[in-house]
Amino acid sequence: MVHEVVGYHGTDSGCVSSILTENFKISAGEDEWLGHGVYLFTEGVSCPIQNAVEWAKNQAYSRKGNRYHSYTVLEATARCSKLLDLRTTEGISAFDTVRKKILEKHDEHFARSRRIQNDNRVMWNLVAQMMSLEVIIHNLYIKNRIQRIRKIDSNVPNTTVMCVKDPDSIAVETIKVFASGAV
Repeated sequence: MVHEVVGYHGTDSGCVSSILTENFKISAGEDEWLGHGVYLFTEGVSCPIQNAVEWAKNQAYSRKGNRYHSYTVLEATARCSKLLDLRTTEGISAFDTVRKKILEKHDEHFARSRRIQNDNRVMWNLVAQMMSLEVIIHNLYIKNRIQRIRKIDSNVPNTTVMCVKDPDSIAVETIKVFASGAV
């Protein structure tokens, strides 16, 4: 069964032409919520378009001055056969089963001297690898600008995120400019 999931990606307007011609690049930082992948907001807890706009504006923000002055929200469709949807009981159960197997071999996968926030990224990368996942959908809590400045955290999800593990799951012809504006 092939799944098609529409998502929205907020970014610096200066990145748009390369995304439209070359596709998205994998985000492979240390603090990725669902491991390495292309991140888009999708239908779920809140409006994915508003989430993408807010994300793009937040990413521009710097205490020294904005990194960029205009943002663009791109719409794209991911097509995949191996999707893990953690908005469902079945998805959570499948994740927990694989997580238990990984934790049984904890010392093989996790460095003893590590930053604790890396654990989620490592766990998600391993789960995606073991389950041959192409897309993960999960409800998450993401701080807005004020929450970032005031260092406010919560464990109550406020958005739904899709992590596409391989950019080839997003056909370039499905990527289109949805909205743009000033930061």
